[in-house]
Amino acid sequence: MSKRTKPSGEDTLSRVELQLALLLRRAERTSAARGARSGHSPALERSGYLLLLALSTEGPLGINALAERQGLDASTVTRQVVSLEKAGFARRSRDPRDGRAVQVEATDEGRHQLEHERTRRSALYDEVLAHWSPLERALLAELLERLNQDLDAFRRATDE
Repeated sequence: MSKRTKPSGEDTLSRVELQLALLLRRAERTSAARGARSGHSPALERSGYLLLLALSTEGPLGINALAERQGLDASTVTRQVVSLEKAGFARRSRDPRDGRAVQVEATDEGRHQLEHERTRRSALYDEVLAHWSPLERALLAELLERLNQDLDAFRRATDE
């Protein structure tokens, strides 16, 4: 009979890394599968969703400000903004404070689509987490928020 030992810190970190990789894959696949079952795919991919969320909560922003908030480079954000613009969810205009700069804002259609997507995603996780207690759901939310804050802080520290 083998004796179980307490996992080392390294084993725990390996589990964290693996579970996060699986979470990201499964979350995307689950969302896509649900959209296919309902007869339509989501109009907003994760990148567009996060950009529209920033624009809707913070108002018009420049490309560099959006890039900083998303932890991405400006060229990546520009491509994502172009995609949102083609879908009618965002518009670019000259910054009134600096005519050389571009600012991006969500359109009414973009804000509507964002709300629709947030409702759809919340309903999905309500279903997935149906057997979790309110305390477990709150703890998950708190730990995920903390992990995201720590990832942002780590990225900023390593960028300097």
